[in-house]
Amino acid sequence: MYEHVLNKAGIRSGTSVLDCGCGAGRFLRLAANWGASVAGIDAADGLVQIAVSGVPEADVRVGDFEALPWPDHAFDVVTGFSTFQFADDHAGALREARRVTRGQVWVVIPTRLAESEIPQVFASLTDLLPASAVPSLKLSGMYALSATGKLDEVLAVADLRTRSDATVDGTVEFPDVEAAIHAF
Repeated sequence: MYEHVLNKAGIRSGTSVLDCGCGAGRFLRLAANWGASVAGIDAADGLVQIAVSGVPEADVRVGDFEALPWPDHAFDVVTGFSTFQFADDHAGALREARRVTRGQVWVVIPTRLAESEIPQVFASLTDLLPASAVPSLKLSGMYALSATGKLDEVLAVADLRTRSDATVDGTVEFPDVEAAIHAF
């Protein structure tokens, strides 16, 4: 999936890339290896620390991708891998991504609900969340933009349009439950 976006977005030496919801920085590392100048943002301080240690040349910050701390038109490409559907305001987050790019915004979301076991994993985790957080999960979450037409609707509100729409098959497997829990 990452290589698909790197190729299709034309990321190469000199391309500036912001990854929203960068997590531990896997995409940042790949993009940097392709010669891009990379930056990332994530709400989880622990993940940002991992990203900083793995991609020390990156500008990685703790923050909210609905209020990006970079100036207008700062990047050639902005990506969000399983990110924008977690925003409280999907269109607002996409407008922020559009604001900081002078080029492309790549939104990558999971769509094959029937084939994924991730909903079961997250369903079991909801008991661990504060009761006040549960209602917002109906509006944001892993599959909030996966219903037919939903992403197109949100893109239109954010004044973005689809230039490429592809299904990229990928499987994530863990050797055991403990590894999966650690990953999430």
